Amino acid sequence: MKKILIVVSIYRVGERMYPTIVKLSEQYDVDILKVAQMGNSFEWYGDNDFRLLFDRKYEKCVNNIFYTPPILDEYDLLLFDDDRPRNGLKELYQEAKKLGILTIGNRHGNVDFKEKELRDHLNICWDKLFLFGDKGYNIHLRSGVGSNENFLIGGIPSNDNLKKYERTDKHILIIVNFLGNRTAPFKRFDKETFDKLGLVELQNEFNKKVVIKLKSRQDHPFPKRDFEYVEKILPNNLDYEIVMDVDDDNKLISDSFIVFSAPSVMAFKPIQKGIPTILLNGYGQTGLFYDYMGLVDLDTQIIFDEVQRQYTNGKEKEFVLNTIKGGIDFSSTEKYVNVIRGLMA
Repeated sequence: MKKILIVVSIYRVGERMYPTIVKLSEQYDVDILKVAQMGNSFEWYGDNDFRLLFDRKYEKCVNNIFYTPPILDEYDLLLFDDDRPRNGLKELYQEAKKLGILTIGNRHGNVDFKEKELRDHLNICWDKLFLFGDKGYNIHLRSGVGSNENFLIGGIPSNDNLKKYERTDKHILIIVNFLGNRTAPFKRFDKETFDKLGLVELQNEFNKKVVIKLKSRQDHPFPKRDFEYVEKILPNNLDYEIVMDVDDDNKLISDSFIVFSAPSVMAFKPIQKGIPTILLNGYGQTGLFYDYMGLVDLDTQIIFDEVQRQYTNGKEKEFVLNTIKGGIDFSSTEKYVNVIRGLMA
């Protein structure tokens, strides 16, 4: 059997492609190399260590898990969970290149396209790059950096598990990027933000609990401070719950009635599920959401109008079809693995 070494570095970046490990292990000998935030010497910064979740899901279907690089010349393919030349990925790529081993990276998030960044990554950290869908593929191709041989389309495999869950409409979900208790390169979720979302009014009208999903970050490893900050700025008469690192974000999404979020990869999930999803302009990188009608400014009336429009019109099918390969029928995993099979044939 041919051999694949999958290098995992940052759970939040790589989790979208990790489900392919199960499928790939059915056909190939798969080993895992854990580095950086996935390494065993890293001190976790959130409230739930996702390295343990990773092991529960995948250690039984792989041959070996390494914490230092193995000898590379026995592998046919290197697969990185990121696309940036950091956390040792650049050095691994350079070694693989000397040995003639194909290396594939994965787009690390919903980020604004930068031509210089692409030039700094292609043939520096990977030979080929997995992108989410046709939209991202065409953006990269039009740049003139690389060619169609360098870019692959694999969807978002982790989102396929959305099909396991029925929509329950249990809660109103807010997916936070940066909170107001820290510095940030984008607008922050502070008291003004939460007030203008009209959460009390929405709760009174629909009788739904509000769930606040916080984002754990390495450069701000203070979960307790974040929970306390949100508790301090939310209205006293709001029925809410605060969560951070949840085991199953697909279920969290599927239980949602309405989702408010910064533009982020996680925000694709409710859109794929057909849940009204409002993205706040300026609270994160626009990335692939530039043509999403639900990307709006922080204005209470505009937000309420957009919620109503989405309930009337239903799932944004054209947006999903253009943005995420396999996003409509939750078949990204198979499409991603089929690309690998073609390259390994």
